Amino acid sequence: MSKKKPLDMSGLLAAKGEGAPASDAPNRPVIRETSRDETTNRQIDERKPASSEYVNLGFKVPKEFRHRIRKIAAEKDISLVEVLREAIELYEAANRK
Repeated sequence: MSKKKPLDMSGLLAAKGEGAPASDAPNRPVIRETSRDETTNRQIDERKPASSEYVNLGFKVPKEFRHRIRKIAAEKDISLVEVLREAIELYEAANRK
């Protein structure tokens, strides 16, 4: 039985700022133009709280509801939290006394 040489893994780590692709890595073409429209509906929400102000809101919903809310978020290109925030604002506006 022959012994295998141990793998030389010294080249796998690089110091910060000194990383380079492996010599045998394939070259990828640089895409300068795209065939689709790059515009987005995403808006910067200036009322958005800092990440340290967020808390976990854990509850379960039916699969169909989850599918519907994710579909809305994808169509509007916004996060699930933004969909929920808009829904709450609309509900409050409709039910003010």
